[in-house]
Amino acid sequence: MAGDDLFGWSGDEGLEPDCAYFFALMPKGCTQQQIGERRESATRALRVGRSTPVDDHRLHLSLCTPKTLKRLRAPFEESLLRAGAEVKAPAFGLRLDGFDTFNGGFGQPCLVLRSDATSSVHVQALKDGLGKALFNHGFGWDGGTLAPHVTLLYADDIASPGDPVEAVEWHVDEFVLVRSHVGKHQHDIIGRWPLH
Repeated sequence: MAGDDLFGWSGDEGLEPDCAYFFALMPKGCTQQQIGERRESATRALRVGRSTPVDDHRLHLSLCTPKTLKRLRAPFEESLLRAGAEVKAPAFGLRLDGFDTFNGGFGQPCLVLRSDATSSVHVQALKDGLGKALFNHGFGWDGGTLAPHVTLLYADDIASPGDPVEAVEWHVDEFVLVRSHVGKHQHDIIGRWPLH
C-alpha cells in the first residue's frame, strides 16, 4: 500500500532490501590515516592470524540506529534524512586513546579504539539529539549510554594490546547517515550534516 494514509507510512516504502542504516562519525584525511596506523600497529603487536581489518574508507564511530518502527511521516530513507537535518549541535574534539575488545556483529570479537571519558560526553549528546529527531519522525531509538569507539578489526580470538596508545585527536565537524549493504562490506553515505 502506498502508505500516505491518515496514519502515515508503514515503514517499508523507500527501504532498500538487505540494507541496514545508521548515523555515524566518519574520519577523514589525517584522522583516518592515524586511526589506520593504530590498527596496523595493533595487528603487529597482537600477531593475529586470521583477522579481518576494517578498510580505511569504512572506519566509523556509530552514533544511532533506527529501532522499532512506528508509523513514519515519509518513506523510510526520506524519514531518516529529515531526522538528520533536524539535529543542531556544535563541533567538538574527540580523543581516541585506548584499545578495547568488544563482541561485534554476529558475536564476533573485535578490536576497537575507544574515546576518553571527557570527549565521550559530546558524542553522547549528539546521539541523544539524533534519537529525539528519530522519534519525531516515527522511529524508535535506543536511549542507552554509548561506549564511543571505532572498530579496527575482527578476529576469531583477540586480546587487547597492553601497550599505551598514541592518542588520535579528532576534530568532529559533521555526522553522516550510512546505508550499509549487509554482508558486502559496502557503505554508502546518503546524508551528511555539518556541526557548527
